Amino acid sequence: MTVNAALEKLKSAWRRTGSLISVGLEPADRYLPKGFRHTVEDHERFLRLVIEAAAPCVPAFKFNMAHFEAFGSSGWAMLERVRASIPNDCFVIMDGKRGDIGTSSEHYARSVYEHLNADAATVNPLMGADAVAPFLDYSERLTFLLTLTSNPGADDFLLDRDLFLRIAERAAAWNTHDQVGLVVGATRPEQLRAIRAMTPRMPFLIPGVGAQDGDLAGAAAGARCQASDFPGFLIHVTRGILPPPEAHSDHLEAITKKIQLWQTRIQDAMNQPGPRGSTP
Repeated sequence: MTVNAALEKLKSAWRRTGSLISVGLEPADRYLPKGFRHTVEDHERFLRLVIEAAAPCVPAFKFNMAHFEAFGSSGWAMLERVRASIPNDCFVIMDGKRGDIGTSSEHYARSVYEHLNADAATVNPLMGADAVAPFLDYSERLTFLLTLTSNPGADDFLLDRDLFLRIAERAAAWNTHDQVGLVVGATRPEQLRAIRAMTPRMPFLIPGVGAQDGDLAGAAAGARCQASDFPGFLIHVTRGILPPPEAHSDHLEAITKKIQLWQTRIQDAMNQPGPRGSTP
């Protein structure tokens, strides 16, 4: 049986930390607490502080590539340095939502999996198999396909005529080496359960539990997979673990405490009985 190296790394990070949190890394001026200037240097300093606080107790970090790219070449250089600072036993996701014709996707895949050495990436599958295939060719990595996103705009296409279910069905067919995961938002737990029923063992990346006010309990209950050695999902949090903008000291402690609070919330959500018919 084929063993996917990235998936095994994720499981190992989960066992090491006992956590299902993916921490977001996003250089944004509004996230900076007092004492940090709106410069590339201070954004990097703050992101390294977040990593220092989170790395011992969370399994994964997700880079929002757009936030780095907005700074131009200096932002890309910051992305490279911050990526290099993450401990090797942490699972790293590059969130760029790439997806283009085959030759372009080949270069996007090389960028995230070879140059940035990501364990996983987010990919938009709407251009079809040839756009996704270059990522899936990296069969030792984990490619998360956008299946049902947490934003309101998911109503326009993904929910219309159950397109999200067709994406999940096709993703399951492409999952030849356990190299495919799904991005499924916490804002629609009923649909999340339907996706889990179609993909009983595939890992989910679940955004939307913070500012988008998703249903953490419903998502945690519905996302549990049948694999006995891993719950099968990551809950993504960015702003929810950051110190408030007015904070001016003890940032490490503030981040650590917020992570612990989220750990407790997720564990409590997982301990709640799921709705009838949900995956155990």
